[in-house]
Amino acid sequence: MKNYQKKLTILTFFGLLLNICSIHSQTSKEIEVFNLYDKTVGKENLDINNGILYTDPFRTSDGHIYYIDDKFEKGSLSYEGQTYYETALKYDIYRDILILNPHGASDLLGISVIKEKVQSFSIYNQKFVNLNKEQFNLPNFTSGYYEIAENSNDFVFYIKYSKLMQKKVREDGIYYQFKPSSTYYLSYQKNLYKVDTKGEILKIFPDLKKQINEFYLMNRDIRKSDPNQFMKNLMKYINNSLSNQNK
Repeated sequence: MKNYQKKLTILTFFGLLLNICSIHSQTSKEIEVFNLYDKTVGKENLDINNGILYTDPFRTSDGHIYYIDDKFEKGSLSYEGQTYYETALKYDIYRDILILNPHGASDLLGISVIKEKVQSFSIYNQKFVNLNKEQFNLPNFTSGYYEIAENSNDFVFYIKYSKLMQKKVREDGIYYQFKPSSTYYLSYQKNLYKVDTKGEILKIFPDLKKQINEFYLMNRDIRKSDPNQFMKNLMKYINNSLSNQNK
């Protein structure tokens, strides 16, 4: 009888959830209902908990292998068509692994989320999507998680984060250094382009050559100190320029 009542409660919440989702799209009320449903089912039984135990084998002397920080941060995760909010996540960008800290577990415990089942996730107010190289006809493009840094109708700027590893041998053992690196891609008019250099960008937008050259000249400092932010600013500038041209 208790099992029947529990199933009935879950089905009731699921029906309520579907009704709300048909009216609103990711409102605060919807998020509240999603979270309540997760608690009703039992977060320890959620599908996202299916994965292998995550381990970090690297003893570091400089830097780390994670995006932003090596601590878990609350975010959202779209997994097999279901969105999970307020989920503790961490992103290993060296091995391109999304890590989940199960509800109620120690911060030391992480599960490697099954990548093939992930559509997207958000962490530190940045959205990442799981792209497959088969989607694009571009040599050397690799499958994995990409940040969407600028997004409009026909203009999507992606950043692929990575880490460069260097091994250091010391008297007390082997240590590793990790330095951040990024690769930039632009989806424009149904084509994907690599945009790591100014020359590659000018080939796509020859009519904006003067504006782009001026942008590089005026933003030399940030380009040197924070290349990722420089590229985000540049792509936003180009996107706005294109929008103004079409008015």
